Amino acid sequence: MNIWRLIAHHTKPHEAIEQMKHRHRIAIGWGDVGDLRHKIIHDKSDITSMISEKYSTLKNAHLGGPSLWNLYKDMSIGDYVIVNSKNKRKCVFEVTGPYDFSNPEGEIFGYPHQRPAILTTINPDDLWNGSQSSVGEGQNIRWTLARCTELSGAKVAIYREGARFSVQSTVIERNPLSRQRCIEHYGCYCRVCGLNFKDRYGDIGCDYIHVHHLVPLSEKDSVHEIDPIHDLVP
Repeated sequence: MNIWRLIAHHTKPHEAIEQMKHRHRIAIGWGDVGDLRHKIIHDKSDITSMISEKYSTLKNAHLGGPSLWNLYKDMSIGDYVIVNSKNKRKCVFEVTGPYDFSNPEGEIFGYPHQRPAILTTINPDDLWNGSQSSVGEGQNIRWTLARCTELSGAKVAIYREGARFSVQSTVIERNPLSRQRCIEHYGCYCRVCGLNFKDRYGDIGCDYIHVHHLVPLSEKDSVHEIDPIHDLVP
C-alpha cells in the first residue's frame, strides 16, 4: 500500500474534487498525449517527451511526465490518495481500479487520465502528518501526483479507531475501512456457526454480517491502531 498526494486541478480544484467524488474517480491532465496503454513507454522520461511534443509552449513538462507515470505505472489498487486544493488537504480516496483513459464525456474538467477510486472517511491532515508531511525518496513536491513517505504513522491514520465524542453519552468511533478489510479477508459468513444470511434469508441477506472486536472496544483507553485481520471477526 502506498500513500499519494494529488493536486486536484490547476484552475477548478473545488469543482474537480466534487466530480471525483460523484464519479468515484481521481484524474489528472495532459490529455493530448493520449491513452498511455496504447503507447510504448519504458519510464517517465518517455511520457515527459510526449508532453513536450504535444505542449510545446508548456514549461512544466518535466513535472507532468513523472506524475502521469505514477498514475499509470506505480499506483496500485488499495493505495490511498490525499487530494489537495489550493494548498489545503481536502479528502482521501482509495484506489479501486487500474489506469483508464476517459472519453471526452467522462473527462473531469478536461482531465482524461484517471483511476477508479472511492472517497474515504480518513482525515487527510492526519494521513499527511502520519507520512511525515513529505513526499517519498525520488519524488518531488511540485509534481501533480507524488508518492508520500511511508511511515507507521500513516497506517495508524488509516486504521485508527476508538475516538470518543461527547453526545448525550460517550460513543466510540468505529472505522468502516477496518470492517471492510475484515470482511474481504474472512468472507461474509459467521465465523462461529458458519451462517450465511443470503443462504438463509435470500437476497435480503446478501452481504449482511456483523463484525465484532475480539477485545471489546470499550476496554480500550483511547484512539489506537486496529488490525482488521487479527482484531476483528465476522
